[in-house]
Amino acid sequence: MGLFFRKIDPEKDSTYRRWLNSILVIAMLVNLVNSLFLNWRWLYITVTAVMAVVAILIFKEYQGEN
Repeated sequence: MGLFFRKIDPEKDSTYRRWLNSILVIAMLVNLVNSLFLNWRWLYITVTAVMAVVAILIFKEYQGEN
């Protein structure tokens, strides 16, 4: 869990990494709004699948770092 809360150095991080982190946050917010107001099952399933793929890509991207 520390991976998501680490301090990000903008000079070291690539555009791809920043894009992945941003997409994950946006997907979480979409799921939150959906669960609070819309309650559309298809949107929940789709965004959860997107979050899973993005999380896997983030773990692969940061795998070798401490």
